[in-house]
Amino acid sequence: MTALLNAPDARESAAARDRERLQGAWHFVTGRRKVQLLIIGDQFTARFNNGEVYVGTIDLDPTKKPKAMDMTVTDGPERHKGQVARCIYALDGDHLVWCPNEPGAGDRPKAFPPTESQQFLCVVFRRGPG
Repeated sequence: MTALLNAPDARESAAARDRERLQGAWHFVTGRRKVQLLIIGDQFTARFNNGEVYVGTIDLDPTKKPKAMDMTVTDGPERHKGQVARCIYALDGDHLVWCPNEPGAGDRPKAFPPTESQQFLCVVFRRGPG
């Protein structure tokens, strides 16, 4: 019973650690679509090179394998407002691997595809200054 009561605490503690590690600007390294990502607190801004900008909130579950991130779009292209992009992510020092599904799609990617995958977007970022 104690393990069950502590599970949410462990998840929240791990989420707080990853949220702290995700703070700041992330610059595109490789992937099918060029995008810059900024995370401040639990807020994100994703700016794609085609001009689309998504703004919203993130919710992390680093206890999942692979780690899970839900990104709720509060502002952006009309077709995605109010939708949740179910993502997976991996942090390795100053690099972030991020693989979202289309906002509103029900399934989360189960594993990281090759960066040129046409099924899911997969982007590698490098931490930027500030």
